[in-house]
Amino acid sequence: MIARNCGDFNKSNVFFDAVEESYKYDVDLENVGSKAAKFVGTTLLNDTIVDYDGSLYERIMVNIYKALNYMEEDDYENARVEFNRALMRQDKAKEYFAKEIEKNRADLDKAKEDKNYDKNMNENSKVIEAQYDNLFKEFDTTKNFINPYATYLASIFFFMDKDYRKAADLFREVAIIYPKNKTIKKEAKIFKEYATKIKVKKAKKYVFVVYENGFGVVKDEFALTLPFIVDKKIISTNIALQTLKKREASFANLNINGQNTNDFVDLDNIVATEFKINMPAMIAKALAQTIIKTTLNVAVANNDSTGGWLSLATAVATAATNKADVRSWRGLPKSIAIATIENDGNLEIKDPQGNILFQKSLDKNKNALVVVRSFAPYLPVSVAIMEK
Repeated sequence: MIARNCGDFNKSNVFFDAVEESYKYDVDLENVGSKAAKFVGTTLLNDTIVDYDGSLYERIMVNIYKALNYMEEDDYENARVEFNRALMRQDKAKEYFAKEIEKNRADLDKAKEDKNYDKNMNENSKVIEAQYDNLFKEFDTTKNFINPYATYLASIFFFMDKDYRKAADLFREVAIIYPKNKTIKKEAKIFKEYATKIKVKKAKKYVFVVYENGFGVVKDEFALTLPFIVDKKIISTNIALQTLKKREASFANLNINGQNTNDFVDLDNIVATEFKINMPAMIAKALAQTIIKTTLNVAVANNDSTGGWLSLATAVATAATNKADVRSWRGLPKSIAIATIENDGNLEIKDPQGNILFQKSLDKNKNALVVVRSFAPYLPVSVAIMEK
C-alpha cells in the first residue's frame, strides 16, 4: 500500500502478487504433512508461528487495489481480471466461511478426548460470548458478508471500459443496498442511460470521486480467566482472545467542485460482520487449544520428578504462548464516501474548512475515476486519477 500511495503502481502490484502467490501455496496447496505440522505448532504454541492467511475482506481488497493499479497503468485487460476475482471471492463467501470452520476441526477433535470437554466448552463459551455482546454494539453488522465497495468500484470500472450493461447490472446490486443515498441514485440513473443508449460518444462525461477515509478497525487482544475441569479439579486458566479496536477517521467529508461527498460504506462494519460470522469457530478453537494445554500442564505436574522445575517450565511456556492472533492489514481505510460530478475539465478538492487539498485539469472528453486517500487531517492527501 505504501508503494501505491507513493504512485509506484507497478511495484505495488509486485507486492500484491507475492501476497496472492503465498496464499495459494501456503493455504490452497498444503500437503497432509505440512497441515499436520501446522496443527501441532498452532495447538502447542499459537497461530502466530505460521504465515498469516488473511481475512476474506482483506483478500478481496488485494484484488481491488491490484485492479486500481492496473487502471492507473491503463491496463484494463488485467484490471478486468482482478475485479472479476474480487467479485468471485465475494460470491463464494459462504464456501470460504465453511472452510474456516473446517480448519479448526483438528483442534476440536483433539480436545474432545478430554472427558470434561462438553462442560469446559459449553459453559466457557457462554461466558466469552457475553463479553462479545458489548463489542458488537459498536458496529452495525449484517447476517451475510458483502463488500459493497468492491461491487461499486467494479461497476465504475466496467462503465469506464464501455461495458455499460454489465456496469448497470452490477450497480443495481449497490442501489438495492443504499436506496436513499443521493449519489447512488444519481449514478444509477447515469448507468441506466448509458446502458440503453445506442450512441454514447456525445453523451455527458462524468467524474466519479471515491474518498477513502482514515484508518480502519484492526484486531486486538483481551484475556479472560476461566475455570476448566481437569482430573476432577477446577483449574483457573487464562485464555487470550481476539477483539476489534476502532481507529481514527480523517476529514468528515470532502468538497468536490462545490459538492460535498456522501457517506457510502462503513468498512469497519464489514470487518465486524466477518469477525462475527467467524466468532463461534474462533471461540471454539481458542477453548480447544486451552483445554489441550491445560490438560498437558496438569499431566506434567502429576508426573514431575524434578521437584517442580518441569511444571514451572511448562507453565511459563504456556503463558508465553498464550497469545491471540491479532495480525491484520493495518493500512485499509475506515470508511468510504463518494461524489459524482459532470466533467467540466477541472477538479478541485477542499476539506470541510474550505482549504484546497488538490487541484488539477482533466480531459473533459473522458470519464474519470478519482480515488482520494486521507489517513489523517494533518497529513497530505493521496489522489489517483484514472481517465478513459
